[in-house]
Amino acid sequence: MIQRESLRVKIVQFLIHLNENLIFYPRLRAYYKRVLFKKNFLCVDVGVNKGQTIDFFLRISPVIKVIGFEPNAKLFNFLVNKYESNNNIQLFQKGISNEKSRLIFNENIMDETSTFESVNVKSTYLKKKSRILGLSDVAQMIVNRYEVEVTNLADFFQENKITEVDILKIDTEGHEYNCLLGLFQNKLSCRIDYIQLESHNDDMYNRKSEKEIEEFLIQNNYLLDARITHGFGNIDELIYKRIGVS
Repeated sequence: MIQRESLRVKIVQFLIHLNENLIFYPRLRAYYKRVLFKKNFLCVDVGVNKGQTIDFFLRISPVIKVIGFEPNAKLFNFLVNKYESNNNIQLFQKGISNEKSRLIFNENIMDETSTFESVNVKSTYLKKKSRILGLSDVAQMIVNRYEVEVTNLADFFQENKITEVDILKIDTEGHEYNCLLGLFQNKLSCRIDYIQLESHNDDMYNRKSEKEIEEFLIQNNYLLDARITHGFGNIDELIYKRIGVS
């Protein structure tokens, strides 16, 4: 197994996060400052990672409420300690998909890109990324595989009597479509104003295309309201607004 805490990986992660803080998050902040009109909004964060999105919204409003899902056990324990003093943040150690089950989680050497999806081993982007990380083989990107519990958002909202969500953010490295299927597979009883998705414009994952996802969201009364480019890679953040939101 590759030692995941290698200096090279840490440097790459540091540079990516620095780039995000300097370029991407200011762009995202400008958008949400324009459309959010209340302070105590609810954000559902699917794929919390180290809490980057939570921290981002806390800087906009320190009284927000967050429901977060993170299947990586090590990261989940980190998050529990990080936010233990904030009672407005609820964290769940499980993944989100289209049904209640157990799925194999592919833990990546860069935990930001861990996924339930199969990786395209022939991907030119992935080969380039492997070389940057100093790996001799694409297969070395995956450092661990294990089974985790997953649920779907429609059932979760119903079971927890959640009827209104201001922002649903989904960053699941190629598994976004399955998360959306699990949201809209039954008649959705929860009103969600904004859905934020990360979209990779590369061949790293075997996944649904951006066009297929957009068509699915249009069928469920959401229109693309913003495309915000990340500062690295060929990655966009797509924000869909529910039809009828002013």
